[in-house]
Amino acid sequence: MTASEQVLTLTEAAKLIRVSPKTMGEMARQHRVPAQKAGREWRFLRSALEEWLAGGATAAADRHGATAGVSGVAEPTKQYELPFAGFGDTAFSDNRERCLHRWVPWIAGFSSSFVAGVLNEVRTNGQRLCVLDPFAGVGTTLVEALTRGDDAVGFEINPYAALACKVKTEVAHYDVDKLAEAIDRFDEYSDDQLWDNVRPSSQPPPAFRSRVPFFSRSIEPQVLACMDFVRDEPTDWIRDILRLALGSVMVSFSNYSYEPSLGTRAGAGKPNVENADVPGIVKRKLWDICEDIVDFQRQVASSENTPSATVHPLSYLKHSNRVPRHSVDALITSPPYLNNYHYIRNTRPQLYWLGLVGGTADLKIIEHQSFGQFWQTVRTGPIVPVRPRLQHLRDQVAQLRGRNTEKGAYGGPGWANYAASYFNDCQKFCKVTRPLMRAGGTVVVVIGNNILQGMEFKTDEIFAEIAQAEGFEVVDLHLVRTKRTGNSVVNSSVRVGTVSKRTRLYETAVELRCP
Repeated sequence: MTASEQVLTLTEAAKLIRVSPKTMGEMARQHRVPAQKAGREWRFLRSALEEWLAGGATAAADRHGATAGVSGVAEPTKQYELPFAGFGDTAFSDNRERCLHRWVPWIAGFSSSFVAGVLNEVRTNGQRLCVLDPFAGVGTTLVEALTRGDDAVGFEINPYAALACKVKTEVAHYDVDKLAEAIDRFDEYSDDQLWDNVRPSSQPPPAFRSRVPFFSRSIEPQVLACMDFVRDEPTDWIRDILRLALGSVMVSFSNYSYEPSLGTRAGAGKPNVENADVPGIVKRKLWDICEDIVDFQRQVASSENTPSATVHPLSYLKHSNRVPRHSVDALITSPPYLNNYHYIRNTRPQLYWLGLVGGTADLKIIEHQSFGQFWQTVRTGPIVPVRPRLQHLRDQVAQLRGRNTEKGAYGGPGWANYAASYFNDCQKFCKVTRPLMRAGGTVVVVIGNNILQGMEFKTDEIFAEIAQAEGFEVVDLHLVRTKRTGNSVVNSSVRVGTVSKRTRLYETAVELRCP
């Protein structure tokens, strides 16, 4: 057999194990069969599939798990060489072609197949679950729960992400014909406009600032004309869909890009976008959304009771009491990492141009309510004490505080305040979550290790210890994603300083159980 015959396409692999290509693709996305992505296409080794059919791959997958260590806390993730297969990869890129999930690109999200894997592990006897995501992002956990017939509750303080959650989780109730009529009206509206000489009544948000013009001269009037149409739409839910569609494609015809965080195209070595068919891009997104709504409604049509979803555009740490006690079967989430990644500023264009914030004062309110806050919000001021009673954590934060003291708030003292605030919020999260869980309920928190001023913080292990101290049982620490990071990246920012050895950054799914 030649090498080319050993490598199978999705269709060939599906034929080999006698399932449909659609089922085969779903199994690959959920890591239930051995597969690899080549660009956007799945590829399979015939020998690996034959071993899987014989039962060998299941045993191999089981070896990727971990055993509990002393005091019930799982052994450090550094002992694992391969990601845990049961929950699947967390990379959000998996969502790009999936129904509902593909609507909004989200750099901070995780994959729907990961959520599906967790729900498969949690569900017994086909019961309907109540699923909670305290940091819902653009709704991956909530949508996947609804798709599987489960009720969902989410919290999200970023207004743009909360808008995405709201629009996605209400799809079962939309009138598709009415939405299609609105898209047709938008089509006619864009045909009637003289886009080269359009004179919109909407204006750029006055408080929005960018280092270079966010939109080129020929593009900005088109965006403002689209905003005119959105503003005049009389139906609330259709107006929300229009806003989300515009927001989801906005950066694609701007002079900025995600590389991976929001920055100028010039800074990424790309030319500015001088011309674009803005209404055409928005229309294509709207028809994608319409198509997915039809698919979802067909899927849930067979359900006797349509699952419900509630989205709270609020801080979970402040408003967790909106969830009834002992009501949650599964909590699946990924809070902000200890890396100072500014999730709010990364969506500044959408927040301002969609009218979701009015100025920097609105942004600061959100920043100060964010989980762990940000280095910029806590670096100055009095020393922030470490509240969790973990002596090794207190010692490490104290060591961090003593680094690069000549830089003041930009050195160890500022970063120590940030680390203390972050782990204090980890403790608060566990404290407010414990009463909401049903007995035996599962909590899965995706979290990553990080480097501050050259010091590695094993955030996953620390979080597991904090959770155990707050009454949870630590089931396991599953390594779900490895990220190879070279010294050139590690040493590139004041956030990390200088490290003396190569450090691997990874993501772990911390699995907890409510006794």
